[in-house]
Amino acid sequence: MTIRAAVLSDLHYAASPNPAIPKRRGELSAVLLLRAVHRLNRYHKPDIVLVTGDLINDPDTPDAVKLSEELRDILALLKMPYLVIPGNHDLPPDDFYRIFPRPERFTDIGNVRFVSFCDDPETPGYNAVRPPENLAVMREARTGWQGRLVSVQHVPVMPPQSIPYNYDNADTLLRIFHECGYSASVSGHFHDGPAPLVHEHTTLVTAAAMCETPFPYDLLEIDDSGKVFFKRETLALNPALKLKDRHIHTPFAYCNENMSIPMASALAEALGLAEAVISEHSAHLYFDQSSYRAQEYYYKGLPGQTLRRVDDYFAMYDELARPNNVLSMEIDFDQWGNPLINRAAWDRLQFRNGAIHILGAIRPGATYEQVRDNFMFQAESILKSGVDALVHPFRIFWFNGVERVPKPEELYQTLARMLKQYGVAAEINYHINEPEPEFFRACLENGVKLTLGSDSHNLYEVGEFYPHLKLLEEIAPGAVNDPDIFA
Repeated sequence: MTIRAAVLSDLHYAASPNPAIPKRRGELSAVLLLRAVHRLNRYHKPDIVLVTGDLINDPDTPDAVKLSEELRDILALLKMPYLVIPGNHDLPPDDFYRIFPRPERFTDIGNVRFVSFCDDPETPGYNAVRPPENLAVMREARTGWQGRLVSVQHVPVMPPQSIPYNYDNADTLLRIFHECGYSASVSGHFHDGPAPLVHEHTTLVTAAAMCETPFPYDLLEIDDSGKVFFKRETLALNPALKLKDRHIHTPFAYCNENMSIPMASALAEALGLAEAVISEHSAHLYFDQSSYRAQEYYYKGLPGQTLRRVDDYFAMYDELARPNNVLSMEIDFDQWGNPLINRAAWDRLQFRNGAIHILGAIRPGATYEQVRDNFMFQAESILKSGVDALVHPFRIFWFNGVERVPKPEELYQTLARMLKQYGVAAEINYHINEPEPEFFRACLENGVKLTLGSDSHNLYEVGEFYPHLKLLEEIAPGAVNDPDIFA
């Protein structure tokens, strides 16, 4: 069997930017780690995650424990086993393992045994040494174990003089790797993260620093023969693509978790986005929370509403927007197909998203035909209104992983042609949603422009286009490099 491991390393989490080393973006590391955890849980689904040290930047600051605890709580969201190894920037091992779970020396996942080294002493020059008792552990790991072996530590194990940091007794470690048949050694520490080196059948992996652009992490596969397959992924996007996130929420969303325009804008810039479109739910701006939850916006419409949170929304945008921001709303519609926004607000917007969040026909006893016809009425009402994009077009049928009613696949071509007719883009959106490849293939066939939307309600989601780009590559290989397909 093949065992899959993900490697995260060198977060260097800090409360503020690092003026001495500006490229070390430790102030973003909690958000980056949360992004990585959700991506691993939803898409990669490895058998184990290896976290190879330097989780925080400075163990001597008053907030070192607090920062470590924040990262511990994020790692606890992983849906698979994980090992956490301290680095030279972390708290001392005894203090570190009062916060993080201490791994067993041997962690067996299928036919692979991961051997953890959490306490090798540091030596001058930011190197390390493996003491005799830990050298004995390396050999003990093979005793009675017929499967694969992987050594996990913070400082790289490499041939001497091959990289700036190493073990003082690296020759001894490499000899034991060979004698005991280790398939791999996995480390962090050296931020450049050079390509893996195969040394006498042992693959030596040095993970790159997640705190530096493009915020990388590594994926490993170890097969039955001990061969190691390596792939480096990044949390950032390729800035040359000039992608835009057309759907980012704010603190005005009743469903927001931690949104902030300045932080979302900073993340968008750091992650390689060309634009960050701030797009709040119009129904959240015109209706108070209890009225919104009661769906009054859909059943009663906009007339008579006096709540003016929309003015506060514009004021917040005016105060906090950065050059990479664009002002938008995710415009809701009532049951008669009327947009829930007044003309003055509409005219102020630079981009307009239109959304279906309710279909009155989705109720007990309704027929499939009633739901389908209600959907098409709402969709055409939105397209006629003059919005720029129809967001999460078919999500109303499949919400948060639960099928409410069957998706009307026979409407994919019909809606695509209608989008083309009205000159409205279709949004690819993975927020509590699984987009339909066949619908977006129909959009491209009909010349419909696309938008990419994170639908961010939490900062870790900003510009998270990993699945969007995979979908595009599936339905139209190479299309992401064509700026003409995007609105």
